[in-house]
Amino acid sequence: MASILLIEPDAYCRQRAQSVLSLSGHSCTACATLPEARRMLAGAAHSMTILNTRLPWAESSTFLRLLEARGLPVLFLTAEAGNAAHLKRLYQSACDVLLMPWEDRSLVRAVSCLLNGSAKRLIAGDIVMDVPTQRVTVAGRSLTLTQQEFALLHALMCCPDTAQSRQELLETAWGFQGVGATRTVDVHVQRLRRKLGRDAIVTVYKLGYQLCRA
Repeated sequence: MASILLIEPDAYCRQRAQSVLSLSGHSCTACATLPEARRMLAGAAHSMTILNTRLPWAESSTFLRLLEARGLPVLFLTAEAGNAAHLKRLYQSACDVLLMPWEDRSLVRAVSCLLNGSAKRLIAGDIVMDVPTQRVTVAGRSLTLTQQEFALLHALMCCPDTAQSRQELLETAWGFQGVGATRTVDVHVQRLRRKLGRDAIVTVYKLGYQLCRA
């Protein structure tokens, strides 16, 4: 899977995250400080970085420019929900924000979505998505999707092995939260099923939806 560099000053959170990611099949190298992270970054190739925003900002800013130069995706960990939009503006390459305290499932999903979301080509069974051109084919047959259908399918293809709740899909594909708005997800899933095939997206009881790889 992926080689991940984790910079987390809290020993318990660091060990827990490292264990969760390792059990998910990733290789995770962890450290507590940014000087350590610099040495690790120079010594081995990594697929992405997870950075706790509690670290000194002056050091973090310089480190982020180094990551940008390498085009590495970054997952920010923060306890402040209001910081999400600000953090995303600070980093010019692929990035996302995970609120603390995080759940194991949320960490795995965020890593998977960020890694796949930064890819230019996604494949799930017979479905092939060329992200830059927004071209989607099923068994070689080209599909015509609306912008919203494409965004929803992209969200599902970024985490093909994970069931996602309606709220998660709403936030990822539509970019907002809304009580009662999750019905919109159901409507667009039905539209995608008509275009992709009835069994392409499965309903996960009491949770949401998941892409079927078969």
